Amino acid sequence: QTRIKMSDGTYFGPVDFVVFIGMLLVAMGIGVFYAIKDRKEKSKDNYYFGGSNMSPIPLGLSMSATFISAITIIGFPTETYLFGSIVFWYCFASVIPTIVASLYYIPLVHRLKLKSIFMYLELRFHRYLRYLASFLSIFTMIFYMGNTIYIPALALNAVSPLSIQWTIAITSLVCTFYTTLGGMKAVIWTDALQSVIMLSGSLAALIKTTLVGGFGNVWETLERSGRLNVFQMNPDPRIRYTFWSIMTGVSVTWCGALCNNQAITQRFLSCDSVKSARIAAAFAVLPNVGFTLIAVMTGCAMYAYYETCDPVLNGEVAKPDQLLPHLVVDIFQEVPGMAGLFVSAAFSGTLSTVSSGINSLAALLLEDFILPRKPNLNQVMQLTISKFTVVSFGGIVFCFAMLIEKIGATVIQIGFTIAGTLMGPLLGVFTLGLFIPWTTWKGALTGQITATILITWLAIGGLLNPSSDGMSQPLPRSTEECPVLTSLGTNTTSTSTTMSTTIIHNTTMDDVPLSIANTLYALSYLYYGPLAVIITMLVGIPFSFITG
Repeated sequence: QTRIKMSDGTYFGPVDFVVFIGMLLVAMGIGVFYAIKDRKEKSKDNYYFGGSNMSPIPLGLSMSATFISAITIIGFPTETYLFGSIVFWYCFASVIPTIVASLYYIPLVHRLKLKSIFMYLELRFHRYLRYLASFLSIFTMIFYMGNTIYIPALALNAVSPLSIQWTIAITSLVCTFYTTLGGMKAVIWTDALQSVIMLSGSLAALIKTTLVGGFGNVWETLERSGRLNVFQMNPDPRIRYTFWSIMTGVSVTWCGALCNNQAITQRFLSCDSVKSARIAAAFAVLPNVGFTLIAVMTGCAMYAYYETCDPVLNGEVAKPDQLLPHLVVDIFQEVPGMAGLFVSAAFSGTLSTVSSGINSLAALLLEDFILPRKPNLNQVMQLTISKFTVVSFGGIVFCFAMLIEKIGATVIQIGFTIAGTLMGPLLGVFTLGLFIPWTTWKGALTGQITATILITWLAIGGLLNPSSDGMSQPLPRSTEECPVLTSLGTNTTSTSTTMSTTIIHNTTMDDVPLSIANTLYALSYLYYGPLAVIITMLVGIPFSFITG
C-alpha cells in the first residue's frame, strides 16, 4: 500500500488558509447583505420565518445542512473507522422521520400557526408542559450545538497551530455574527451555499483516499479486520451497533429532532403552504442520505489507509475525531487548498447547525417565556430582544463547547445520548397528545418527568461506567508498521498490536456475571430515545385514567 507519511508539524499551507478564511467571510457577507436588504423590515416574523414565503428548494437544502453538520462529515467516518460498515444503515434512518413529519407535524404547525412548536402542548394540555418542554429543548440544543462546534475545532486544531479554544471562539463568533444581522434568510441562504462546500470537501476526501489504496484494497481490508459487518442482525440491545439499534434508535431519535424541533418548525413555517413545506422536507432527504453514505465510505477508506498504523494509538493525534482532518492534510500535501476545502466543509456544517440553533433558541425564549408575560411588546422591541438573545445564546454555546472536551465519548455518541435523553420523553408527550385522545395534562407531565429521570440516570451511568466487553468496544486497530515517533526529539520504537479478524460485535456475555454495568448501563445509547418514548406512554396513559 502506497502512503504519504505526514511529518511532524505539518499544518495548513497558505492556500488552505485562504480557502478557509474566504468561506468564513462569505458566510458573514450573507448576513450583512440581508441586514442591509431588510433594514426597513422591523418584523420579528421576517427575522424568524423569512416572511413565510421562502422557496422550498433552498429551504430543503437548509434543513439538510442543519441535520448534517460537522458531526456527519467527521463523526460518521470516525464511527465507521472504529466500529465497521454497520454504520451504513444510518443512511436510511432519516426517511421514516420525514414521512412522519409530512403526515402529521407539518399540517399541525401550519394549521395552528405555531410560532413555537411547544405552543401545541399548552393548547392540548397545559402551559406547564409548554414551559418544561421549551426549557428542556433550549438546554438540549445548547448542549448539542456545543458538541457541534467542538468537532471542527478539533479538526482545525489537528491541522493548524491554532488552539482548540481559539477555533471554538472563531466558530461561535462567525455563527452569532451573521445570524444576528440577517435572521432566518441569512441562515437559509448560507446553509444552501454551505451544502455545496460540504459536498465538495467530502467528495474530495473520499475520492483521494480511495485512489491512494484502491477500492479492492479497501474491501479486502474491511474483510480482514472484521469491519465488513453491515448485516449485523444480533438483537441484543447491549451491542452498540446492529441493524435493529440503528434503524429503531436513530429513526425514533430523529423523529424527535425533526418533528419537535423549533429550528425545523421555523423552516416549515417559512414556506407559504403545507405542500411547499412537504416538498422542502422531501428535498432534504436525498442530501442527508448522500452525505451520510459518503461519510461512511470515507470511514472505510480511512481505515484501509491507516490499517497498519493507527494515528491515535501511535500518538499522532489526541482523539479519534481528529483522524479525518489528519488524513486530509496527509493525502493532500501536494494539492494546495484541498485540505482547506475539507476543513471548510466541516466548518460549514457547524455554521449551518449552530446558526439555525441559536436563531430558534431566541424564538423559543421570546414566544414561550417573554410574550406570554409581555404580550403588548411592539415589533421593534421584539426584534431588539431577539437580536440580543441571539448574541447571548452564542456566548452560552461557546462556553458549553469548552466543556465537551472533558467528555471522553465520540461526538456521535454524545449527540445521540443528549437527544435521546431529553428529547425522547418530549416525543412521547407529543405522541400522547396527537394519538391518545384521553391523555390528561397530569398524565403527560408525569410520563415525561419519569422518563427524563430514568433515561438521564441510564445515560450518565453508561458514560461513567463504560462497558469493557467487546460488545461496545471498537474493533481492533494496529500500530505494527508505524514510523518512529520524533515528537519528543528521540527515537522511539513503536509497539505493535495484534490484529484479529474476529467480529467483536458477535460476542456474547453468557459467561459474564450479571451486574448493572453489563446490563442496564451496557444498553446501546441508540435505544435511549425509543425507551424514553415507551416509558412516557406507559406512565402517561394509566396516570391519565387515574387523574382524569
